[in-house]
Amino acid sequence: MLILGNKHSKKKEIFMNTLYLSDLDGTLFTTKKSLSEKTIMLLNDCLAKNVNFAVATARMPYGCDYRLEPLNLTTPSILTNGVFLYDFSTHSYLGAKKMYPEAVFDVLEVFNEMDTGVFLYSFSQNQIQIYYNRKAMIKQRQYYSDRALKCCSKVDCQPDLKSFVSVSDIVYLACTDTEEKLKPIYTAIQKIKGVSCAFYLNIYNGLYCIEIFSDQATKKNALLELKSMLHCDEVVVFGDNLNDLSMFEVADRRYAVSNALDSVKELADEIIPSCDEDGVAAFIHKEIFGD
Repeated sequence: MLILGNKHSKKKEIFMNTLYLSDLDGTLFTTKKSLSEKTIMLLNDCLAKNVNFAVATARMPYGCDYRLEPLNLTTPSILTNGVFLYDFSTHSYLGAKKMYPEAVFDVLEVFNEMDTGVFLYSFSQNQIQIYYNRKAMIKQRQYYSDRALKCCSKVDCQPDLKSFVSVSDIVYLACTDTEEKLKPIYTAIQKIKGVSCAFYLNIYNGLYCIEIFSDQATKKNALLELKSMLHCDEVVVFGDNLNDLSMFEVADRRYAVSNALDSVKELADEIIPSCDEDGVAAFIHKEIFGD
């Protein structure tokens, strides 16, 4: 039985049934997009005690697996805003949420009407394929990256993205641009049934990202699925950005790093040190070891 104090309690008699779930960029990763040596040491201490620790990120598997290699992760993680449950210890997908074709057609029509290019992600045979409809989009390095080119089974420019919708399992659409350019797209897509949309600031380049996926594939829904899978009694969430707020809704405790957006801090139970101060790792280590 898990023994809890109040929501700010720092010490637990038993911690095996608590799931600690952290966002990556701006939360667990430093501003240099990496794990610090201290965070690696502190978290591996906890993982050696069989603590349930996982990440929840907007990144694709290939965008974070090599960065997380120093951690001895065994608990499945939430990737791509909840599209995938992924096991880093075996490099395998445990599940993927595909989109309804009708919804994908409607989303593509919005991008067409707004005269904006978009990346379309399909998933088959446990591999990701990426299609994009404008050659200029190769400048969007967040999505057209060296890792994507290396790890995806196909990355290809195709002017008619609609031709793939009926013959492929589509799981994701995305692009990055200014807030002014993407806000109208976000507003229009929110009216489409069967989809969810993440709209947030890229802390590294100052541009905004819009990412569309099944309404069954939010970080919130993936958290609930993971909690049930692991039979956890408590979920503790760490975040910094707008796409973390859906997890805050269903977490038992929620913490924002000091570099988080103000709107995230306002909904947190407590503010912890920043991503450059090992805030998440230090917090968990103190709960487990009491030091």
